[in-house]
Amino acid sequence: MAMHDEETYRPGQNTLALLKASSLKDAATPPGNTPSPTKPWFNIAFGILAVVGGGAVVAIVLSTPDNIRLLAIVLGLFAMFATITRPERGLVALAFIVYTRFSDVATRYHNAPSIFLPFVLLLLSAIFVRWFFYKEKPTGWLRPTALLALYGLVGYLSLLYADNFERAQKTLYFFFRDALAAVIIVILLQQAVTLRRVIWALLAAGIFMGSITVYQQLTGTFSNNYGGFAQAGINFIAGGANDYRIAGPFGNPNAYAQILNVLIPLALDRLWNEKTRPFRLFAAWALAVCTLSVFFTFSRGGFLTLILVLGLMLIRRPPRLSVLLITVAIAIPLFQFLPANYTDRISTLTNFLPSSESNPTNDNSFRGRTSENAVAWLMFMDQPILGVGLDNYPEKYLEYSSLLGVDPRREARAPSSLYLEILAEEGLVGLGVFLTILGVMFYGLQRAKENFTIAGMNDYASMTIAFTIAMLGYLFAGLFKNSAYSNFFWMLTGIALALSRVAENEVQAYREAQDTHLSRTALP
Repeated sequence: MAMHDEETYRPGQNTLALLKASSLKDAATPPGNTPSPTKPWFNIAFGILAVVGGGAVVAIVLSTPDNIRLLAIVLGLFAMFATITRPERGLVALAFIVYTRFSDVATRYHNAPSIFLPFVLLLLSAIFVRWFFYKEKPTGWLRPTALLALYGLVGYLSLLYADNFERAQKTLYFFFRDALAAVIIVILLQQAVTLRRVIWALLAAGIFMGSITVYQQLTGTFSNNYGGFAQAGINFIAGGANDYRIAGPFGNPNAYAQILNVLIPLALDRLWNEKTRPFRLFAAWALAVCTLSVFFTFSRGGFLTLILVLGLMLIRRPPRLSVLLITVAIAIPLFQFLPANYTDRISTLTNFLPSSESNPTNDNSFRGRTSENAVAWLMFMDQPILGVGLDNYPEKYLEYSSLLGVDPRREARAPSSLYLEILAEEGLVGLGVFLTILGVMFYGLQRAKENFTIAGMNDYASMTIAFTIAMLGYLFAGLFKNSAYSNFFWMLTGIALALSRVAENEVQAYREAQDTHLSRTALP
Protein backbone atom coordinates (compact mmCIF):
# COMPACT_ATOMS: atom_id res chain seq x y z
CA MET A 1 0.00 0.00 0.00
CA ALA A 2 1.40 3.42 -0.95
CA MET A 3 0.69 6.74 0.65
CA HIS A 4 -0.41 9.59 -1.59
CA ASP A 5 1.02 12.95 -0.63
CA GLU A 6 3.44 14.66 1.68
CA GLU A 7 0.76 15.79 4.06
CA THR A 8 -0.50 12.19 4.37
CA TYR A 9 2.89 10.59 4.78
CA ARG A 10 5.10 12.19 7.34
CA PRO A 11 6.75 10.63 10.38
CA GLY A 12 4.98 11.50 13.60
CA GLN A 13 1.56 12.18 12.09
CA ASN A 14 -1.68 10.32 12.87
CA THR A 15 -1.38 7.65 10.20
CA LEU A 16 -4.65 5.93 11.26
CA ALA A 17 -6.70 8.94 10.29
CA LEU A 18 -4.71 9.37 7.14
CA LEU A 19 -5.20 5.75 6.13
CA LYS A 20 -8.95 6.10 6.64
CA ALA A 21 -8.96 9.03 4.25
CA SER A 22 -6.71 7.37 1.72
CA SER A 23 -8.67 4.10 1.78
CA LEU A 24 -11.78 5.97 0.64
CA LYS A 25 -9.86 6.94 -2.50
CA ASP A 26 -7.90 3.84 -3.40
CA ALA A 27 -6.59 1.56 -0.71
CA ALA A 28 -5.08 -0.74 -3.29
CA THR A 29 -2.80 1.69 -5.09
CA PRO A 30 0.29 -0.37 -5.94
CA PRO A 31 3.75 0.82 -4.95
CA GLY A 32 5.57 2.52 -7.77
CA ASN A 33 2.57 4.52 -8.94
CA THR A 34 2.71 7.05 -6.15
CA PRO A 35 2.13 10.63 -7.22
CA SER A 36 4.40 13.47 -6.21
CA PRO A 37 4.80 13.48 -2.41
CA THR A 38 3.74 17.09 -2.00
CA LYS A 39 0.42 18.59 -2.98
CA PRO A 40 0.50 19.90 -6.58
CA TRP A 41 -0.49 23.41 -5.60
CA PHE A 42 2.32 23.57 -3.04
CA ASN A 43 4.87 22.25 -5.54
CA ILE A 44 3.83 24.85 -8.08
CA ALA A 45 3.84 27.66 -5.53
CA PHE A 46 7.24 26.68 -4.15
CA GLY A 47 8.73 26.33 -7.62
CA ILE A 48 7.35 29.66 -8.80
CA LEU A 49 8.64 31.33 -5.63
CA ALA A 50 12.11 29.80 -6.09
CA VAL A 51 12.47 30.68 -9.76
CA VAL A 52 10.76 34.07 -9.60
CA GLY A 53 12.91 34.89 -6.59
CA GLY A 54 15.99 33.77 -8.50
CA GLY A 55 14.86 35.77 -11.52
CA ALA A 56 14.32 38.84 -9.36
CA VAL A 57 17.81 38.51 -7.97
CA VAL A 58 19.18 38.14 -11.52
CA ALA A 59 17.32 41.28 -12.59
CA ILE A 60 18.67 43.24 -9.64
CA VAL A 61 22.22 42.06 -10.28
CA LEU A 62 22.01 42.88 -13.99
CA SER A 63 20.50 46.33 -13.46
CA THR A 64 22.09 47.55 -10.24
CA PRO A 65 25.33 45.64 -9.57
CA ASP A 66 26.43 48.24 -7.03
CA ASN A 67 23.57 47.40 -4.67
CA ILE A 68 24.64 43.86 -3.84
CA ARG A 69 25.35 44.88 -0.25
CA LEU A 70 21.72 45.89 0.20
CA LEU A 71 20.64 42.70 -1.52
CA ALA A 72 22.81 40.65 0.86
CA ILE A 73 21.13 42.33 3.82
CA VAL A 74 17.65 41.69 2.39
CA LEU A 75 18.40 38.03 1.68
CA GLY A 76 20.07 37.67 5.05
CA LEU A 77 16.99 39.01 6.82
CA PHE A 78 14.73 36.78 4.75
CA ALA A 79 16.87 33.72 5.53
CA MET A 80 16.91 34.65 9.22
CA PHE A 81 13.13 34.95 9.33
CA ALA A 82 12.77 31.60 7.54
CA THR A 83 15.17 29.96 10.00
CA ILE A 84 13.44 31.36 13.08
CA THR A 85 9.99 30.22 11.91
CA ARG A 86 11.23 26.79 10.80
CA PRO A 87 14.92 25.78 10.67
CA GLU A 88 14.32 23.40 7.75
CA ARG A 89 13.51 26.44 5.63
CA GLY A 90 16.78 27.95 6.75
CA LEU A 91 18.47 24.82 5.43
CA VAL A 92 16.98 25.52 2.01
CA ALA A 93 18.32 29.09 2.18
CA LEU A 94 21.75 27.78 3.24
CA ALA A 95 21.89 25.49 0.19
CA PHE A 96 21.17 28.42 -2.13
CA ILE A 97 23.63 30.76 -0.39
CA VAL A 98 26.47 28.22 -0.52
CA TYR A 99 25.90 27.09 -4.08
CA THR A 100 25.79 30.60 -5.50
CA ARG A 101 28.77 31.71 -3.36
CA PHE A 102 26.56 34.63 -2.45
CA SER A 103 28.33 35.43 0.80
CA ASP A 104 31.81 35.27 -0.76
CA VAL A 105 30.81 37.44 -3.72
CA ALA A 106 29.15 40.02 -1.48
CA THR A 107 32.24 40.14 0.75
CA ARG A 108 34.84 40.30 -2.02
CA TYR A 109 33.14 42.62 -4.47
CA HIS A 110 30.88 44.75 -2.30
CA ASN A 111 32.57 44.97 1.11
CA ALA A 112 29.55 43.33 2.73
CA PRO A 113 30.00 41.28 5.89
CA SER A 114 30.10 37.52 5.50
CA ILE A 115 26.74 35.94 6.23
CA PHE A 116 27.77 32.28 5.92
CA LEU A 117 29.20 31.59 9.37
CA PRO A 118 26.60 33.74 11.23
CA PHE A 119 23.86 31.90 9.35
CA VAL A 120 25.36 28.50 10.21
CA LEU A 121 25.51 29.54 13.87
CA LEU A 122 21.90 30.73 13.66
CA LEU A 123 20.85 27.31 12.40
CA LEU A 124 22.82 25.68 15.21
CA SER A 125 21.10 27.93 17.73
CA ALA A 126 17.71 27.01 16.30
CA ILE A 127 18.55 23.32 16.73
CA PHE A 128 19.43 23.84 20.40
CA VAL A 129 16.29 25.92 21.00
CA ARG A 130 14.13 23.15 19.58
CA TRP A 131 15.99 20.62 21.68
CA PHE A 132 15.76 22.39 25.05
CA PHE A 133 12.36 24.05 24.73
CA TYR A 134 10.41 21.69 22.46
CA LYS A 135 12.19 18.41 23.30
CA GLU A 136 13.03 17.81 19.63
CA LYS A 137 16.28 15.94 20.17
CA PRO A 138 18.65 15.92 17.17
CA THR A 139 19.09 12.47 15.66
CA GLY A 140 21.33 10.83 13.11
CA TRP A 141 24.29 13.14 13.64
CA LEU A 142 26.65 11.01 15.74
CA ARG A 143 28.28 8.84 13.05
CA PRO A 144 28.71 11.65 10.48
CA THR A 145 30.17 13.88 13.21
CA ALA A 146 32.61 11.15 14.27
CA LEU A 147 33.78 10.65 10.67
CA LEU A 148 34.26 14.35 10.04
CA ALA A 149 35.99 14.81 13.40
CA LEU A 150 38.38 11.98 12.57
CA TYR A 151 39.25 13.62 9.27
CA GLY A 152 39.71 16.92 11.10
CA LEU A 153 42.03 15.21 13.57
CA VAL A 154 44.32 14.17 10.73
CA GLY A 155 44.46 17.79 9.62
CA TYR A 156 45.05 18.93 13.18
CA LEU A 157 48.10 16.67 13.46
CA SER A 158 49.65 18.50 10.54
CA LEU A 159 49.89 21.60 12.73
CA LEU A 160 52.64 19.79 14.62
CA TYR A 161 54.98 19.39 11.66
CA ALA A 162 53.83 21.60 8.76
CA ASP A 163 56.52 24.02 7.55
CA ASN A 164 53.94 26.79 7.20
CA PHE A 165 51.84 26.65 10.37
CA GLU A 166 49.62 29.58 9.34
CA ARG A 167 48.53 27.96 6.06
CA ALA A 168 47.70 24.70 7.81
CA GLN A 169 45.83 26.48 10.59
CA LYS A 170 43.74 28.55 8.17
CA THR A 171 42.79 25.50 6.10
CA LEU A 172 41.88 23.57 9.25
CA TYR A 173 39.63 26.40 10.38
CA PHE A 174 37.75 26.38 7.06
CA PHE A 175 37.36 22.62 7.25
CA PHE A 176 35.81 22.71 10.74
CA ARG A 177 33.50 25.53 9.64
CA ASP A 178 32.34 23.51 6.62
CA ALA A 179 32.13 20.29 8.66
CA LEU A 180 29.87 22.07 11.17
CA ALA A 181 27.60 23.10 8.30
CA ALA A 182 27.54 19.48 7.07
CA VAL A 183 26.52 18.19 10.51
CA ILE A 184 23.77 20.81 10.72
CA ILE A 185 22.50 19.62 7.34
CA VAL A 186 22.39 16.05 8.65
CA ILE A 187 20.40 17.15 11.71
CA LEU A 188 17.87 19.28 9.84
CA LEU A 189 17.40 17.06 6.81
CA GLN A 190 15.08 14.42 8.28
CA GLN A 191 12.04 14.40 5.99
CA ALA A 192 11.54 13.74 2.31
CA VAL A 193 9.76 17.04 1.77
CA THR A 194 12.85 18.89 3.04
CA LEU A 195 15.06 16.88 0.68
CA ARG A 196 12.89 17.89 -2.27
CA ARG A 197 13.12 21.54 -1.30
CA VAL A 198 16.91 21.38 -0.90
CA ILE A 199 17.24 19.78 -4.35
CA TRP A 200 15.14 22.53 -5.83
CA ALA A 201 17.16 25.17 -3.98
CA LEU A 202 20.28 23.77 -5.69
CA LEU A 203 18.54 23.85 -9.07
CA ALA A 204 17.35 27.41 -8.39
CA ALA A 205 21.01 28.29 -7.75
CA GLY A 206 21.89 26.70 -11.08
CA ILE A 207 19.20 28.71 -12.84
CA PHE A 208 20.47 31.89 -11.19
CA MET A 209 24.16 31.39 -12.04
CA GLY A 210 23.66 29.71 -15.39
CA SER A 211 21.20 32.31 -16.68
CA ILE A 212 23.62 35.13 -15.94
CA THR A 213 26.62 33.40 -17.52
CA VAL A 214 24.69 32.29 -20.61
CA TYR A 215 23.50 35.87 -21.05
CA GLN A 216 27.07 37.08 -20.60
CA GLN A 217 28.40 34.64 -23.22
CA LEU A 218 25.70 35.28 -25.80
CA THR A 219 25.96 39.08 -25.48
CA GLY A 220 29.77 39.12 -25.24
CA THR A 221 29.66 41.35 -22.15
CA PHE A 222 32.72 39.76 -20.55
CA SER A 223 33.98 43.04 -19.10
CA ASN A 224 30.91 43.15 -16.86
CA ASN A 225 31.13 40.64 -14.01
CA TYR A 226 27.48 41.24 -13.08
CA GLY A 227 28.12 41.96 -9.46
CA GLY A 228 30.77 39.22 -9.19
CA PHE A 229 28.46 36.39 -10.27
CA ALA A 230 29.81 36.19 -13.82
CA GLN A 231 33.58 36.42 -13.78
CA ALA A 232 35.45 35.72 -17.01
CA GLY A 233 38.99 36.03 -18.29
CA ILE A 234 40.99 35.45 -21.45
CA ASN A 235 42.82 32.14 -21.32
CA PHE A 236 44.72 29.84 -23.64
CA ILE A 237 42.35 27.55 -25.57
CA ALA A 238 44.30 25.50 -28.13
CA GLY A 239 47.02 26.02 -30.70
CA GLY A 240 47.64 29.75 -30.77
CA ALA A 241 44.07 30.72 -29.88
CA ASN A 242 42.93 32.51 -26.75
CA ASP A 243 39.35 33.18 -25.75
CA TYR A 244 37.17 34.14 -22.81
CA ARG A 245 36.40 31.35 -20.36
CA ILE A 246 33.47 32.02 -18.08
CA ALA A 247 33.93 31.23 -14.40
CA GLY A 248 30.64 32.29 -12.79
CA PRO A 249 31.06 33.42 -9.17
CA PHE A 250 34.26 31.34 -8.79
CA GLY A 251 36.89 32.99 -10.95
CA ASN A 252 38.03 29.46 -11.86
CA PRO A 253 36.39 27.90 -14.96
CA ASN A 254 37.23 24.33 -13.97
CA ALA A 255 35.69 24.71 -10.51
CA TYR A 256 32.58 26.29 -12.03
CA ALA A 257 32.20 23.38 -14.46
CA GLN A 258 32.61 20.92 -11.60
CA ILE A 259 29.78 22.29 -9.47
CA LEU A 260 27.49 22.80 -12.49
CA ASN A 261 27.90 19.16 -13.49
CA VAL A 262 26.51 18.19 -10.08
CA LEU A 263 23.25 19.91 -11.00
CA ILE A 264 22.82 18.32 -14.43
CA PRO A 265 21.72 14.83 -13.28
CA LEU A 266 19.43 16.45 -10.69
CA ALA A 267 17.84 18.65 -13.35
CA LEU A 268 17.51 15.75 -15.78
CA ASP A 269 15.87 13.58 -13.12
CA ARG A 270 13.35 16.31 -12.31
CA LEU A 271 12.68 16.85 -16.02
CA TRP A 272 11.84 13.17 -16.36
CA ASN A 273 9.96 12.62 -13.11
CA GLU A 274 8.24 15.77 -11.92
CA LYS A 275 4.46 15.45 -12.04
CA THR A 276 3.61 19.07 -12.85
CA ARG A 277 4.42 20.89 -16.06
CA PRO A 278 5.76 24.10 -14.43
CA PHE A 279 8.35 22.12 -12.50
CA ARG A 280 9.40 20.22 -15.61
CA LEU A 281 9.89 23.55 -17.34
CA PHE A 282 12.01 24.80 -14.44
CA ALA A 283 14.07 21.60 -14.63
CA ALA A 284 14.53 22.06 -18.39
CA TRP A 285 15.64 25.64 -17.76
CA ALA A 286 18.21 24.50 -15.20
CA LEU A 287 19.42 21.71 -17.48
CA ALA A 288 19.83 24.02 -20.46
CA VAL A 289 21.69 26.88 -18.77
CA CYS A 290 23.91 24.59 -16.68
CA THR A 291 24.88 22.49 -19.70
CA LEU A 292 25.63 25.55 -21.83
CA SER A 293 27.64 27.07 -18.99
CA VAL A 294 29.78 23.91 -18.75
CA PHE A 295 30.59 24.32 -22.44
CA PHE A 296 31.36 28.01 -22.03
CA THR A 297 33.96 27.25 -19.36
CA PHE A 298 36.06 25.44 -22.01
CA SER A 299 36.90 22.96 -19.23
CA ARG A 300 38.10 19.65 -20.67
CA GLY A 301 37.61 17.93 -17.32
CA GLY A 302 34.14 19.48 -17.20
CA PHE A 303 33.36 18.06 -20.64
CA LEU A 304 34.43 14.54 -19.62
CA THR A 305 32.42 14.81 -16.41
CA LEU A 306 29.36 15.95 -18.37
CA ILE A 307 29.62 12.91 -20.63
CA LEU A 308 29.98 10.67 -17.57
CA VAL A 309 26.95 11.97 -15.65
CA LEU A 310 24.72 12.00 -18.72
CA GLY A 311 25.82 8.49 -19.64
CA LEU A 312 25.20 7.17 -16.13
CA MET A 313 21.76 8.77 -16.03
CA LEU A 314 20.79 7.10 -19.30
CA ILE A 315 22.23 3.71 -18.29
CA ARG A 316 21.05 3.63 -14.69
CA ARG A 317 17.48 4.67 -15.36
CA PRO A 318 16.65 4.74 -19.07
CA PRO A 319 13.78 7.16 -19.73
CA ARG A 320 10.76 6.44 -21.89
CA LEU A 321 11.39 6.87 -25.60
CA SER A 322 9.08 9.88 -25.82
CA VAL A 323 10.83 11.62 -22.93
CA LEU A 324 14.26 10.83 -24.40
CA LEU A 325 13.23 12.28 -27.77
CA ILE A 326 12.01 15.45 -26.08
CA THR A 327 15.32 15.72 -24.18
CA VAL A 328 17.31 15.31 -27.40
CA ALA A 329 15.08 17.83 -29.15
CA ILE A 330 15.86 20.33 -26.40
CA ALA A 331 19.59 19.55 -26.47
CA ILE A 332 20.30 19.72 -30.22
CA PRO A 333 19.52 23.44 -30.66
CA LEU A 334 21.92 24.25 -27.81
CA PHE A 335 24.93 23.22 -29.90
CA GLN A 336 24.58 26.30 -32.11
CA PHE A 337 25.62 28.39 -29.11
CA LEU A 338 28.99 26.66 -28.66
CA PRO A 339 32.00 29.00 -28.94
CA ALA A 340 33.97 28.80 -32.17
CA ASN A 341 37.11 27.41 -30.53
CA TYR A 342 35.34 24.86 -28.34
CA THR A 343 35.89 21.84 -30.59
CA ASP A 344 39.57 22.77 -30.93
CA ARG A 345 39.88 22.78 -27.15
CA ILE A 346 38.12 19.43 -26.67
CA SER A 347 40.01 17.80 -29.54
CA THR A 348 43.25 18.19 -27.56
CA LEU A 349 42.02 15.32 -25.37
CA THR A 350 42.81 12.97 -28.26
CA ASN A 351 46.51 13.73 -27.73
CA PHE A 352 46.45 11.17 -24.94
CA LEU A 353 45.26 8.36 -27.20
CA PRO A 354 47.95 5.78 -28.08
CA SER A 355 47.32 6.34 -31.79
CA SER A 356 47.84 10.10 -31.52
CA GLU A 357 50.93 11.60 -33.17
CA SER A 358 50.72 14.72 -31.02
CA ASN A 359 52.70 15.06 -27.83
CA PRO A 360 50.46 16.20 -24.93
CA THR A 361 53.43 17.87 -23.26
CA ASN A 362 53.35 20.47 -26.05
CA ASP A 363 50.22 21.85 -24.37
CA ASN A 364 51.23 24.25 -21.57
CA SER A 365 48.23 23.25 -19.48
CA PHE A 366 48.96 19.53 -19.77
CA ARG A 367 52.63 20.11 -19.04
CA GLY A 368 51.83 22.14 -15.94
CA ARG A 369 49.36 19.53 -14.67
CA THR A 370 51.88 16.77 -15.27
CA SER A 371 54.44 18.62 -13.19
CA GLU A 372 51.96 19.44 -10.41
CA ASN A 373 50.77 15.85 -10.06
CA ALA A 374 54.28 14.42 -10.30
CA VAL A 375 55.39 16.75 -7.52
CA ALA A 376 52.42 15.63 -5.39
CA TRP A 377 53.49 12.01 -5.84
CA LEU A 378 57.08 12.81 -4.89
CA MET A 379 55.91 14.60 -1.75
CA PHE A 380 53.83 11.58 -0.85
CA MET A 381 56.78 9.25 -1.36
CA ASP A 382 58.87 11.41 0.99
CA GLN A 383 56.12 11.68 3.65
CA PRO A 384 53.80 8.69 3.02
CA ILE A 385 52.08 8.43 6.42
CA LEU A 386 50.86 11.96 7.25
CA GLY A 387 52.04 14.02 4.26
CA VAL A 388 53.63 17.46 4.30
CA GLY A 389 50.74 19.18 6.11
CA LEU A 390 47.49 20.89 5.19
CA ASP A 391 47.90 23.41 2.36
CA ASN A 392 51.69 23.07 2.52
CA TYR A 393 52.01 21.66 -0.99
CA PRO A 394 52.41 25.16 -2.51
CA GLU A 395 55.20 25.88 -0.03
CA LYS A 396 57.27 23.01 -1.39
CA TYR A 397 56.25 23.00 -5.04
CA LEU A 398 59.18 24.94 -6.48
CA GLU A 399 61.66 22.84 -4.55
CA TYR A 400 60.40 19.65 -6.19
CA SER A 401 59.48 21.21 -9.54
CA SER A 402 63.03 22.43 -10.14
CA LEU A 403 64.24 18.84 -9.77
CA LEU A 404 61.76 17.58 -12.37
CA GLY A 405 62.42 20.31 -14.92
CA VAL A 406 59.01 19.89 -16.58
CA ASP A 407 57.30 23.13 -15.61
CA PRO A 408 59.10 26.38 -16.49
CA ARG A 409 56.80 28.47 -14.28
CA ARG A 410 58.63 29.78 -11.23
CA GLU A 411 55.64 30.21 -8.97
CA ALA A 412 53.90 28.28 -6.23
CA ARG A 413 51.27 25.94 -7.61
CA ALA A 414 48.50 23.70 -6.28
CA PRO A 415 47.97 20.04 -7.20
CA SER A 416 45.73 19.23 -10.16
CA SER A 417 44.08 16.23 -8.51
CA LEU A 418 42.08 16.03 -5.31
CA TYR A 419 43.38 12.57 -4.49
CA LEU A 420 47.04 13.35 -5.10
CA GLU A 421 46.58 16.49 -3.04
CA ILE A 422 45.29 14.45 -0.10
CA LEU A 423 48.16 11.98 -0.48
CA ALA A 424 50.75 14.77 -0.60
CA GLU A 425 49.36 16.81 2.31
CA GLU A 426 47.70 14.19 4.54
CA GLY A 427 49.36 10.93 3.48
CA LEU A 428 47.88 7.46 3.61
CA VAL A 429 46.13 8.22 6.91
CA GLY A 430 44.25 11.17 5.44
CA LEU A 431 43.34 9.33 2.25
CA GLY A 432 42.16 6.32 4.27
CA VAL A 433 39.79 8.44 6.37
CA PHE A 434 38.58 10.32 3.28
CA LEU A 435 37.79 7.06 1.45
CA THR A 436 36.01 5.79 4.57
CA ILE A 437 33.74 8.84 4.50
CA LEU A 438 33.01 8.17 0.82
CA GLY A 439 32.30 4.50 1.52
CA VAL A 440 29.83 5.33 4.30
CA MET A 441 28.25 7.97 2.09
CA PHE A 442 27.67 5.72 -0.93
CA TYR A 443 26.48 2.84 1.23
CA GLY A 444 23.95 5.19 2.81
CA LEU A 445 22.80 6.39 -0.62
CA GLN A 446 22.24 2.81 -1.74
CA ARG A 447 20.27 2.05 1.43
CA ALA A 448 18.24 5.23 0.94
CA LYS A 449 17.30 4.19 -2.58
CA GLU A 450 16.21 0.75 -1.36
CA ASN A 451 14.16 2.15 1.53
CA PHE A 452 12.41 4.73 -0.63
CA THR A 453 11.48 1.90 -2.99
CA ILE A 454 10.14 -0.18 -0.10
CA ALA A 455 7.97 2.75 0.99
CA GLY A 456 6.58 3.10 -2.53
CA MET A 457 8.28 6.50 -2.91
CA ASN A 458 9.80 5.82 -6.30
CA ASP A 459 10.13 9.50 -7.07
CA TYR A 460 12.50 9.91 -4.13
CA ALA A 461 14.34 6.71 -5.05
CA SER A 462 14.93 8.23 -8.48
CA MET A 463 16.06 11.48 -6.87
CA THR A 464 18.53 9.52 -4.75
CA ILE A 465 19.95 7.79 -7.82
CA ALA A 466 20.41 11.16 -9.50
CA PHE A 467 22.15 12.56 -6.42
CA THR A 468 24.44 9.52 -6.31
CA ILE A 469 25.41 10.12 -9.93
CA ALA A 470 25.94 13.80 -9.13
CA MET A 471 28.40 12.86 -6.37
CA LEU A 472 30.17 10.41 -8.67
CA GLY A 473 30.52 13.23 -11.18
CA TYR A 474 31.97 15.56 -8.56
CA LEU A 475 34.49 12.93 -7.47
CA PHE A 476 35.39 12.07 -11.06
CA ALA A 477 36.11 15.75 -11.69
CA GLY A 478 38.41 15.52 -8.65
CA LEU A 479 40.81 13.54 -10.85
CA PHE A 480 41.56 16.83 -12.64
CA LYS A 481 40.70 19.34 -9.92
CA ASN A 482 42.04 19.95 -6.42
CA SER A 483 40.13 20.70 -3.20
CA ALA A 484 39.67 24.43 -3.82
CA TYR A 485 36.10 25.49 -2.95
CA SER A 486 35.79 22.37 -0.79
CA ASN A 487 32.80 23.85 1.07
CA PHE A 488 30.67 22.64 -1.85
CA PHE A 489 31.90 19.10 -1.35
CA TRP A 490 31.19 19.08 2.38
CA MET A 491 27.72 20.54 1.89
CA LEU A 492 26.90 17.87 -0.69
CA THR A 493 28.42 15.23 1.60
CA GLY A 494 26.15 16.42 4.41
CA ILE A 495 23.11 15.97 2.16
CA ALA A 496 24.32 12.52 1.09
CA LEU A 497 24.95 11.40 4.68
CA ALA A 498 21.48 12.60 5.68
CA LEU A 499 19.67 10.75 2.91
CA SER A 500 19.85 7.34 4.60
CA ARG A 501 18.15 8.73 7.71
CA VAL A 502 15.49 10.47 5.61
CA ALA A 503 14.63 7.19 3.91
CA GLU A 504 14.66 5.28 7.22
CA ASN A 505 12.19 7.77 8.71
CA GLU A 506 9.89 7.44 5.72
CA VAL A 507 9.96 3.64 5.55
CA GLN A 508 9.34 3.46 9.32
CA ALA A 509 6.28 5.69 8.94
CA TYR A 510 5.14 3.61 5.98
CA ARG A 511 5.38 0.36 7.97
CA GLU A 512 3.61 1.86 10.96
CA ALA A 513 0.85 3.04 8.64
CA GLN A 514 0.58 -0.45 7.17
CA ASP A 515 0.36 -2.04 10.61
CA THR A 516 -2.31 0.42 11.68
CA HIS A 517 -4.29 -0.19 8.51
CA LEU A 518 -4.09 -3.99 8.92
CA SER A 519 -5.21 -3.84 12.55
CA ARG A 520 -8.11 -1.58 11.60
CA THR A 521 -9.31 -3.81 8.79
CA ALA A 522 -9.03 -6.88 11.06
CA LEU A 523 -11.57 -5.46 13.51
CA PRO A 524 -15.03 -7.13 13.35
